[in-house]
Amino acid sequence: MHIGSWAKVGFLVAAIAGASVSALAEDPPETQAERRALNEAQAKFAAQQIADYQAQKAAIAEEQAAKEAAYRDAVAARDADIAATRQKAADDHARWEAAVAACNAGDVSQCAQPQQP
Repeated sequence: MHIGSWAKVGFLVAAIAGASVSALAEDPPETQAERRALNEAQAKFAAQQIADYQAQKAAIAEEQAAKEAAYRDAVAARDADIAATRQKAADDHARWEAAVAACNAGDVSQCAQPQQP
């Protein structure tokens, strides 16, 4: 054993030897009943604290899940908006190219009208 371990053993022996005899004797029934009642009350209180904590955890998890779902929905809506804008731009570009080709082929109705100053 190391010196530190011997010191710990010495403190433990001193603590046990120094304990009063009355503390080691059995408590009267009234004290035991009071202790049991206090222990039961503490156990109920602790159980309620645990239940409250679990309920708070569940509420936080539910709130977080709702926020994440809302975020995913917003991102999906944004992605859909971007896709629709890109599709409209592609359609507009295709119509413009078709109009230019028709104009170059002689269909003047497809030619752009000069802007008036």
